[in-house]
Amino acid sequence: MGATGGGISKDALKQVPKPARAAFIWLVAIWASYCGSLHGFNSSNISGVMGMSAFKHEYGWDSLSSGTVTNYKGWVTSSMLLGQTAGILLSGPIMERRGRRPVILLAAITYTIGALLMAVNFGSLVELMVGRTISGLGSGIAYSAGPVYISEVAPTELRGMMSTFYNAGIMSGVAGAYWINYAVTMVIPAGSEWQWRIPMILQLIPSTFLLAGYPFCPESPRFLMMRGQVAAARRNLIRLRGGLDERNPYFAREYTELRNKVDHSEDAPTTGQSPWKSIQQSCRQFASDPTFRKVLVLVLFVQTFFIMSGGNSITYYAPTILDSIGFNSSKVLLFTAVYGTIKFLSVFLYAFFLTERFGRRPLLLAGSTINLVCLIYIAAYLGKADLSATNSSPSAAAIIAVVALCVFAVGYGFGWAPAFSLTASEICPTSMRGTVITLAFTYQNLLNFGITRGFPNMTIAMHPWGPFALFAVCTFCGTLWVFFAFPECKGRSMESTGALMALPWYKVGFEPVPLQQELSGREGEAGGKDLEKDAYSEHEETVVERVDGRSIGR
Repeated sequence: MGATGGGISKDALKQVPKPARAAFIWLVAIWASYCGSLHGFNSSNISGVMGMSAFKHEYGWDSLSSGTVTNYKGWVTSSMLLGQTAGILLSGPIMERRGRRPVILLAAITYTIGALLMAVNFGSLVELMVGRTISGLGSGIAYSAGPVYISEVAPTELRGMMSTFYNAGIMSGVAGAYWINYAVTMVIPAGSEWQWRIPMILQLIPSTFLLAGYPFCPESPRFLMMRGQVAAARRNLIRLRGGLDERNPYFAREYTELRNKVDHSEDAPTTGQSPWKSIQQSCRQFASDPTFRKVLVLVLFVQTFFIMSGGNSITYYAPTILDSIGFNSSKVLLFTAVYGTIKFLSVFLYAFFLTERFGRRPLLLAGSTINLVCLIYIAAYLGKADLSATNSSPSAAAIIAVVALCVFAVGYGFGWAPAFSLTASEICPTSMRGTVITLAFTYQNLLNFGITRGFPNMTIAMHPWGPFALFAVCTFCGTLWVFFAFPECKGRSMESTGALMALPWYKVGFEPVPLQQELSGREGEAGGKDLEKDAYSEHEETVVERVDGRSIGR
C-alpha cells in the first residue's frame, strides 16, 4: 500500500468519505487520548516534585536519613500503580453496563479528586499517598476506557492510526509534566511552597480537558447497539461520520457490519461480569482453550519485556538517575523535560510515519536493540564512574550517558512503548480480546508496581549500575524472543493474527503476511471510488476464507 506517512495508507484514506474524516472524528479521538495523559502526568511529575527543596522541607525529609527518604520515595511513586490496577479491574464491568463515556467521566472525576488531595496537602505523607492512589484509580479506569472508546468510534480505515493517539497522549503527559517541573524551578524561588504545589495543581490539565469535552462527544454506537438502543446507535454513528447520509454505501456497510457483529455475539464471554467472575471465567478458558493459552502467554511476554526494558522506571525516576550521573538540579529537570519530549516525538513518528511503512515487528526489533545498547553503556558508566566526586561540570562519559538516555527514549518510542497496547488489541481474536486485555494490563501494573517500588532500593543494594544491568539482560532476552516469536500484525486481520497461534512459538516471527501485496495491487488498480471499495471488501473476505481454511501464509 502507498503510505501517507506510515500511519495510514492513501488507498485506505480514499475509502473514507470526506464527511466521515472531517474534523469532528479527529477531535473526538484526541479528546479520548487525554485518558492516556492522565497516566502520563501521574507517572512523571512526582519524581521532579520530590526532589524540590520546598517539598522536602514540607514533608520533613530534609531531616531524615537517605535510606528512609529512598524508602518513602518508592512508596509514594508506586502507590499510584496500586490504584491504577484496581481501576483497570473495575473499568471493564462498568464500561459494559454503563457505557464508555460515563466511565471516562468517572475516571476524570476520580483523578481530579486525587490530584486535589495532593495539591492541598500540608506535609502529610499518608494523605499524599492516598491522593496518589485515588488519582491512580482514575488513570486506571481511563487506561482501558480510552483505547476502547477510540477503537469503537473511529472509522475502520483510520482505527489503527487513531488507536496510537492514546500512546501519544501518555507521552504528551510525560513531556508536559517534566516541562512544568522545569519551568517552576526557573520562575519560582526554591524556598516557596508554590514551586511544588503548582505542578500538583497543573496535573489537573488532562482531566479538565476530559470534563470539558464530555458533553460534546457521543457514546459509542457499538455499546448502544449491544444494549439494544438501535436508533440511538444509528444517530451517533451518523454524527461521528460527519452527518453522512444513511443511504451512502460506506455508511450502510459500516452500520450493517456493526449490527452483524452484535447480533452474532462476537463480544468476549466475560462482558459485563464482576472482576471476580471475570477471573473465574478466564481461569476456565485458560484450562480448556489452547489458543487462549498461547495468546495470553504471548501478550504477557510483551507486557513483561515492556516493563523490564526499564522505560517506566526511567520515566518515574529520571531526575534521580540524572542526579546519580552527576548533573545539578536545574540541569536534571531540563534534561528530564528533553527526555520526555523525545519520547513523545518518537511515539508520534511511530504513529504517523513508521508503523504501516515498516511494520510492527521490525520496529520493535530495532527499538529493543537500541535500548539494549544504551542500557549496556549506562550500566557500564555507572559501574566505572566515581559518583561521589563533585565536579563543576559533567565529564564526557557522563554526557554520553545522558545522550544514551535520550537515544533510549527513541528506541523505546519505536519499540516497547507502543507494542504493549497494540499487541494486546491486534493479536487477540474478538471472542477473547476483552479478557486478555484486562488480564494483561492488570499483570503489567502489578509487575510495574513491584519494579517501581523496588527501584530506589535496588540502586542502593545493587549499586546504581545494578538495575540497568538487570534491564539490559531482560532486554537482550526480549530481543531474542521478538526475533523468533513475535508476529507481524501489519496487514493482518485480528482473526488471522490469532490463527498464528497454531504454529510453534519459535516459528511465529517468520510467518509471512498473506495476500498483502495482492491486496495492495488491487486497491491501486481500482479506478473509481465504488470499485475501490468493492475490491477492498472482496479481498478482505478472501483473507478470512484462507484463514478459516488454514492456508494462512502458505
